[in-house]
Amino acid sequence: MLVRARSKGWRVVVFNSRGCGNSPVTTPQFYSASFLGDMREVVEHVATRFPKANLYAVGWSLGANILVQYLGQESHTCPLSGAVSLCNPFNGLLTDQNLRKGFNIVYDKALARARREIFKKHALLFEDMGGEYNIPLAANAKTLREFDEGLTRVSFGFKSVDDYYYNSSSSDSIEHVRIPLLCIQAANDPICPSVGIPREEIKENPNCLLIITPKGGHLGWVAGVEALRGAPWTDPVVMDYLEHLERGASKGLASCSNSVYVQQYAEPEGLLSLEVL
Repeated sequence: MLVRARSKGWRVVVFNSRGCGNSPVTTPQFYSASFLGDMREVVEHVATRFPKANLYAVGWSLGANILVQYLGQESHTCPLSGAVSLCNPFNGLLTDQNLRKGFNIVYDKALARARREIFKKHALLFEDMGGEYNIPLAANAKTLREFDEGLTRVSFGFKSVDDYYYNSSSSDSIEHVRIPLLCIQAANDPICPSVGIPREEIKENPNCLLIITPKGGHLGWVAGVEALRGAPWTDPVVMDYLEHLERGASKGLASCSNSVYVQQYAEPEGLLSLEVL
């Protein structure tokens, strides 16, 4: 996505959450599905550096959840001109339940392993942590829920893991979104269950557009004219959407519209039942 955007003349900023992408962690706090402080700082920094530019944001997976929450909380004061959310968990409680079912346990263990690896690189920061922290549980977590119980929910002041998941769900933020937002989900996503997609909320908000493909897994779209070795199906869709918004912004048009933006793509058989709301 970055390569495609740069090839079209866009300036691109990549925001890795704390500890991700080998970014350093200097305080005893990682990222969470509900923490928006770093997101606000990144947007403010970019807006200050490029004051005349329209800003757009794209979020993937948990990053999409953080982005949509940010859009909802900023609401009327949001400095972004448009955004895209891909494979958003939307509902933390349903995502947690889904991860503990059948083959999805494999994904749960993989996510837990990734968190453990980040933690072990910065374990010294968490020495002698008191209160409700359970550092041994987090360090040896076999599931994402165990890691969140031992560390995440305590770091961010939640009473329980379920309290953290419930209050970190971006589905509640959709109604407050006031800029153009494109949401792309896959119906067979093993991590973000289809039942958790806030279809009605998105449908009722004229600023939001939802695309659900029957297949695609979790960020596993490989269909399209550039597949299998090239860009996933979503990359040109996202880029066209952002360019559509930018053309409208450059002409001084209103940023929000009740109309549905759809462009025809050379879609293989697996995408013919594309659902657009």
